[in-house]
Amino acid sequence: MTTIGTVLKWLILLPILVVVALLAVANDEMVTVHLNPFQPEDAVLQVQLALYQLAFLFFVIGSLAGALVVWNGQRRYRRRAREERQQAAFWRSRAERGEAERSRALVPSNRG
Repeated sequence: MTTIGTVLKWLILLPILVVVALLAVANDEMVTVHLNPFQPEDAVLQVQLALYQLAFLFFVIGSLAGALVVWNGQRRYRRRAREERQQAAFWRSRAERGEAERSRALVPSNRG
């Protein structure tokens, strides 16, 4: 990325980060997360979190899920790169063998 692109990126991202931080500080109220959808009144499966903690948790989970989807989507490219590395190694070893055989053929034998 060019220097201008980096500066523009930070000029856009910095205000967004400031707004997100201010919203996180403003929304520090505790919320109850019910982990049992069939019995919401079950106190064992309840967690109390600040609203910004819950938002951050969902951000992390979404980022991990997105990374997993991208990684899985690149599976065919990784497979193709692996196959091409193996093929290149095969042809490289074959070329080295051919060079060795050719150099042995060019050396005159002293037998006689």
